[in-house]
Amino acid sequence: MAKVDKQQRKLAREAVLQALYAKYVSNEEQKKVLKDINSRYKFDKLTIKFVDELFSLTVENSSELDKKIETNLDNWTLDRLNVIDRLILQMSLCEMIYLQSYDISHKVTISSALENAKKFSSEDSISFVNGVLDSIYKEL
Repeated sequence: MAKVDKQQRKLAREAVLQALYAKYVSNEEQKKVLKDINSRYKFDKLTIKFVDELFSLTVENSSELDKKIETNLDNWTLDRLNVIDRLILQMSLCEMIYLQSYDISHKVTISSALENAKKFSSEDSISFVNGVLDSIYKEL
């Protein structure tokens, strides 16, 4: 499979996170949210495919991903999670579990999740997201 440029993939993950958040707050149709995000960013064909798959698979498997997240929360419940952190966790897990054909190292996925937590969430989120993803990564 052809490689997606690293800078494009970083932007792609940001775009997917924004799309997931938009869907969460607006409850828009999946197709409309994807169309909006793809028109806002001018990605190449490979990156669009990555964005579409990551977004769609995260949405479709969110309850399964939530179960994995919840079993790795120490003294915490899913409904207490900050929305952005929860979406970052879902998206990152989705990438690690369902997008293996892209051959992305789990460490790269986790590192990207931490960048998104730093950019879109709070300072506390970075170590929290890292802890949860790290414990799940060890199970994969």
